[in-house]
Amino acid sequence: MLSISAGIITSVWQPGTFVDVDDARDAMLAVAQISGGIPMPMLSEMTDVEISAAARYEFAQTTGVLAIAVLGSSTVDRVIAAAMSRHTRYPHEFFTSRDKATAWLSNFTSSGQSGGYTDGISALA
Repeated sequence: MLSISAGIITSVWQPGTFVDVDDARDAMLAVAQISGGIPMPMLSEMTDVEISAAARYEFAQTTGVLAIAVLGSSTVDRVIAAAMSRHTRYPHEFFTSRDKATAWLSNFTSSGQSGGYTDGISALA
């Protein structure tokens, strides 16, 4: 699932999903479409999701996000998020609280420091 609310892109991966490089590419294309090609902050819920090394690298190379907050619930989720952050060109943090993740990302929206849209309608315009 992919949506935009309050200037933040939210992606939710189904628990138990295995994400390969093609899935990562498809996800980043969908992000570019929903954001109108304008980089925005992203909340990525990846609880109990396995991500291939190639997919982690693909996610890290994207220019479609300003910052990413990875939301998970376990030590394994934290380790996967840390592995994803190795090659990122944008701020990347792991959270177990959606409220804390959203608060951190709000620093990168139009009401914060970096710019971005407030809703999906303006992002697609």
